[in-house]
Amino acid sequence: MVNWQRGVMRLMRITNHEVVVTGVTDFTPTYRRIHFSGAELLAQLDEVFPTLWTRLWFPHPEKGEGHLSQRGYTFSAIDLEAGTFSLDFVLHGDLGEADSGGPANQAIPADPAVSAGQTGPAASAGPAASTSPIEAESTSDIGPAARWAAHVRPGDTIEAALTPARLDLPDDTSHLLLAGDLTALPAINSWCESVPAEIAITVSITADPAEVPGLPQSAHPNATWHWVSQGVSAEAAPQYRTDRSVADHLRGLDLDSAGLYVWAAGERSMVKEVRRFAKGDLGLGRSQQFSQFYWFADKPTG
Repeated sequence: MVNWQRGVMRLMRITNHEVVVTGVTDFTPTYRRIHFSGAELLAQLDEVFPTLWTRLWFPHPEKGEGHLSQRGYTFSAIDLEAGTFSLDFVLHGDLGEADSGGPANQAIPADPAVSAGQTGPAASAGPAASTSPIEAESTSDIGPAARWAAHVRPGDTIEAALTPARLDLPDDTSHLLLAGDLTALPAINSWCESVPAEIAITVSITADPAEVPGLPQSAHPNATWHWVSQGVSAEAAPQYRTDRSVADHLRGLDLDSAGLYVWAAGERSMVKEVRRFAKGDLGLGRSQQFSQFYWFADKPTG
């Protein structure tokens, strides 16, 4: 079956490179980090910046023999000199008997033949289509990415491609508001690792309270993190669910719009509510905010 997306990428002269899995780290039962070696892929980069992402091509036999579907993932860490990186996966749905990784911050080591030539630590990790990462799996359909991530082992290979698009904060930014769900955590961490210390950061992110202590959280000297319980009724059909939990939490923070920049990503309904808050409640213009749908509760995007 012909992959029209791969054909479009060839026309755009975007090159796919094979990368090798070198280890797996499980922070929680549903939050997995996969480490890779991919010197040829990373050789295309001159610098690393917040929300930098790569697209992977996952086997998708449900769409036909040999079919590959693309999904995007934010780098959660990256080492250009060593040629290593990692990507984070939020696992959803019935994944069967998933292969377990190592405990948090301890990856399953690769076979020596796989990791030959590596001299530095593995780095860590969203966009589908052409501009953005999709880092979650729908609960209604596991999807090719979640299935692959659940059963991957060191030595496995997959194709990856880069389409770098840098997002810079306005010069007058004094306060950065980061909002999202767990699929946005790698990008949120990348902001915390890159933003100057004098800029205040407020993070508002949904997560299962039981998993919060085990999740990776990048330090910033002027950051305040708020973990919010997701506010969606499980009884409602996916197409009718609206997650207002983050937007409602933000309304209680008494935010000053002066010098404020809002970045939000994650499930569509949640992001739309944050957009409404930024525009309606705070009066922010387009130059003062950026938001991206990473996944859709009513569509299989995994």
